[in-house]
Amino acid sequence: MDEQEFDVVVAGSGGAGLLAAARAASAGLCVVVLERSDVLGGTTAVSGGMLWVPDSSVMRRAGLPDSPQDALRYLERVAEGTVERDRLEHYVRTSPEMLDWLEEHTGARFFPIDRPDYHSGWPGAVDVGRCVDNEPFDTAPFPGLLERVRRGPQFPPLTYDERHRARFTGPDESLLAQRRERGVLTVGAALAAALVAACDALGVTFRTRTRATALTFTDGSVSGVSCEDGRTFAGRAVVLANGGFEWDPASGAFLGDTPVVPVSPPVNTGDGLRMALSAGAAVERMNQAWWVPALRGVPEEYDGAPLTRHLVGERCLPGSIMVDRHARRFVNEAVNYHDITRVLFNFDADGHHPAHLPVWLVFDEKFRTSYSVGPASPRAPAPSWLTSAATPALLAEAIGLDPAELTKTVDRFSAHARAGTDPDFHRGETSHDRYYGDPRVPGNPCLGELVTPPFHAVQVVPGALGTKGGPVTSTSGEVLTPSGEAVPGLYACGNVSAGVFGPGYPGSGGTLGPALTAGYAVGTALAVALG
Repeated sequence: MDEQEFDVVVAGSGGAGLLAAARAASAGLCVVVLERSDVLGGTTAVSGGMLWVPDSSVMRRAGLPDSPQDALRYLERVAEGTVERDRLEHYVRTSPEMLDWLEEHTGARFFPIDRPDYHSGWPGAVDVGRCVDNEPFDTAPFPGLLERVRRGPQFPPLTYDERHRARFTGPDESLLAQRRERGVLTVGAALAAALVAACDALGVTFRTRTRATALTFTDGSVSGVSCEDGRTFAGRAVVLANGGFEWDPASGAFLGDTPVVPVSPPVNTGDGLRMALSAGAAVERMNQAWWVPALRGVPEEYDGAPLTRHLVGERCLPGSIMVDRHARRFVNEAVNYHDITRVLFNFDADGHHPAHLPVWLVFDEKFRTSYSVGPASPRAPAPSWLTSAATPALLAEAIGLDPAELTKTVDRFSAHARAGTDPDFHRGETSHDRYYGDPRVPGNPCLGELVTPPFHAVQVVPGALGTKGGPVTSTSGEVLTPSGEAVPGLYACGNVSAGVFGPGYPGSGGTLGPALTAGYAVGTALAVALG
C-alpha cells in the first residue's frame, strides 16, 4: 500500500479546501490537497465567484458605509432564529479578515458591486458593497495553471459585473478574444486559480484523480485518509472540503421526495459526509440546500453528466411570468432564487399533491427576441426545447394546463404591466427585484406585457447549487460529535458541513463567503494547533 505523510490532508479542491490549505501552509505546515477529478477548483470554479462579506476593507476603499451591527441585525433575520448569535458574530468578524488575507497572500483581488442584499428592504440590508466580485486573473505568468483549473461552460471571460452590464448590448468581443488568448480567468475560476497559484508558491502538494473515501484512525484520532485506488495519506489533521451530496442518488433520503436537480459539477456525491459520519459526527440541516429554480429539458452536458442552467434574470425581466399547475402566478418572480425555490416545495393538503409543481416560465416572442433564456440567444431561432404556440390557450393545451386560466393569467398580468404595477405580488418594488430588470423600460423595469405571438414555455424545477447540511463544526471548523466534543484531528469546511446561515441566504456570494471564511478559520486553527 502506497502511504504518504503530511501535516495536513485536505480532501477537496474547492475554495474552502484551497484556502484552508494555503493558510495552513503559510504557517509552515506540510499540506496535500486531494481532488477526485482531473482539474482543481470544485464548485467554486464554476460559480459566479462572488463573496458576501459585510463591513470589509474592500467596501471602505470604495467609500461605502456598513457596520457589524447592521450586518448582524440583517443576518439574524436571514437565519430565521436557527443559528446561535455567536456564530453569526464570528462570521461578521472573520469574513472581512479572510478577505484581507486573500488580498495580502494571494493574487485574488476584489471590488464591490451594486448588487443589493437579497432582502433589500429589511433592517440592516445594504444595496451596494457586501457582494464583492473578482478582478480578472491572468494565468500567463503561471505556466500550466490554466489547464489545471476547472472552468464553468456558462461563463465567458468577463467579471460578473461586466457580464451584467453587457447583458443587453452584448460583450466586447475583442476583449473576450484577448482574455481567451492570454488565459485570463474570471468569476469563480479566477478565484480558484489565484488560490491554486498561492498554494503552489507555498509548497502545497496536489494530487488529482485521487478520491478520498475513508478516514483512517490511530488511537481514536483521525490520522489520515484512504483513497478509492488503495493509496493512503497520513496526516496530523484531515480537512473535509469535498463538497455536498446533491449528486448522490440517495440524496432524496435527506432532501425529500420532490426531485432536486443538481446545478454543480457531478463530483459532489457525499464522500465527505460519509467520512464524517464514520467518525461519529453530529449532522444538521440535512434537508436544506442552496436552492435555485432550474430549467428542465435543455440538452447540455458537463463532465459527462447533464448540465442544468438555473433561472435568474429571465424571471425578473419584463415580459415573462411563472405559472403553476393551476396556470396561475403564485409568487413574485423577481425574489431571490433561493427563496423562490423554497416555494416550489409547498404541498396542497386538500388535493394531496404539490401546491405548485409543475411550474413553467411563460413569455412571448418579444421577450424571446430581446433576452437570453438559458443558453438560447435572442438572436438565434427558438430552440427545440421550448414549447411554443400561437396563443396562450394553445400553449396551455401543449403543456397540460387549463387554457382559459392561462389566458386569464396572461391578460391580467399584461394589463397590470401596462400600468406599471403588480398588485398581486409586487414584482419590481424593491432594489433587489430591479437589479435584474431592464432599465431601458420606463417605470417598473421588471414588468412588461405578453402580447406578441408566438408564446413560449419552459419547465422550471427545484435545483440546488449545493447542499447545506453536513457535520456540525465549531467556529474553528472542528467536527463535533452529538455531545459537542471535537473529533480529534478532523475538520470540515464548505458545502460538506452544516451552513452558518441556517435556512436563509443573505445575498449574492452567500455560499462562497461562508465557505472561504470557514476554510480560513480551519487553516488558522491548524496553524495554531500544529505549528
